[in-house]
Amino acid sequence: MTEGRHHPVRGVLWMIAAAITFSITISLVRHLSETFSTFEILLFRLVFGVIVIFPWLLRSGLGSMKTDQSRIYAVRAVFTYCGMFAAYYSVTLITIADSIALQFTLPFFTIIFAMIFLHERVRSHRWLATVIGFLGALIIIRPGFAEVNIGMLIAIGAAASYGGSDICTRYLSGRDPVNLVVFYGMLSQIPIAIIPAAATWVTPGWDDAPMLILFCIAGFVAQICITRSFANAEATLVSPVLYIRLPFVAVLGFLFFDELPSDWTWVGAVVLFAATIYSTRRDAQIAKAAGA
Repeated sequence: MTEGRHHPVRGVLWMIAAAITFSITISLVRHLSETFSTFEILLFRLVFGVIVIFPWLLRSGLGSMKTDQSRIYAVRAVFTYCGMFAAYYSVTLITIADSIALQFTLPFFTIIFAMIFLHERVRSHRWLATVIGFLGALIIIRPGFAEVNIGMLIAIGAAASYGGSDICTRYLSGRDPVNLVVFYGMLSQIPIAIIPAAATWVTPGWDDAPMLILFCIAGFVAQICITRSFANAEATLVSPVLYIRLPFVAVLGFLFFDELPSDWTWVGAVVLFAATIYSTRRDAQIAKAAGA
């Protein structure tokens, strides 16, 4: 572990803060979608992120903005934009809790994409976790026993898109500075976001400004909290903490939108959580044995 990453309690607390701010962000999306299209909400967040991070990057000099990975950034932009759009749009069709629970399938899409595109070796325990995770998603969807809402499929599509984005990020982070990866990650999505946002544009009024600003700040703060969490503790320790988004969004959904997740949502989420914990612990054990 590098210097500064010796504070597991601090790392967990930062990740709890990330879970809370992510929950606030997605709840605000649900509120803002009553006035604005998902396309426009996405554009607001991207422009805000670029404005905030650009001066920070500029202090490092224009030379620090050079990259030879423009094609990978373009692919990542498509994956990330599709993931964000699907995640945001799904909460307009199904409960926030259902959307978040189904997006817990993300780690399993990442495993599959890592094998295909990065040629990473996938051990048997990861395949087992992937199968269990798929069963967890089926428990939530319950095909054949309940009507499958298109929003459920869109939420899973968000997880798949984020999985592709994560693979691109893993590739880029070994070649470009982290700040540059974050900056180009947002900047490269703006050209994709402009046209659909313009086609569905609703000019915000002054009454909309507080919620829009809070949404943009919450989304940006969530990313900062995750970065701080990983800077203080091992990813294998803090990553599963993000699963506590589910109870947070369930509470927010009930308080503000009168939404109640079904019992099957909780059962499926527990299965997905258990599969992720199992895979993460096995990876940690294998890495420890290899380093011994």
